[in-house]
Amino acid sequence: MEQQISQLEQNIHSLLKDPLLSDVTTSLPTEQELDDLIALELDHAYNIEIHRGPLTPINIIVRQATTVRDIKILFQQKWKQLEENKRRSVSWKYIWRTFCLELNNQKLLKDEAIVSQLGIQQGSILKFARLPYDRNKHQKAWRWSR
Repeated sequence: MEQQISQLEQNIHSLLKDPLLSDVTTSLPTEQELDDLIALELDHAYNIEIHRGPLTPINIIVRQATTVRDIKILFQQKWKQLEENKRRSVSWKYIWRTFCLELNNQKLLKDEAIVSQLGIQQGSILKFARLPYDRNKHQKAWRWSR
């Protein structure tokens, strides 16, 4: 069994040296990552970029049926993967209560909205924007509403 696993890993490493697979990470890709790359090549998915102000942007592969909530989850997972060695703690609850994603100056406020209906395409750039404050709709402070 171990010999088969090592043989499989050697085969994967030899495949990853192919120039057509240059966008695959050097570590062993997961099944989900491979599915996403195949969907990207078949035009069933988009490669989008999320700008984070002065920080480097994060690239994410999203499928056409993905929702805004799924993009947020993918962003969190990608951020954890990039910040793996650093000891940082992020309150995602605070982030998503304070900021939203924005596409072409249009704030993506509905988490159920589907990517293909929002106009997100290959190479789209999403940015973080502050959530709008509605003066007529007063909400209690989040730390008191339990």
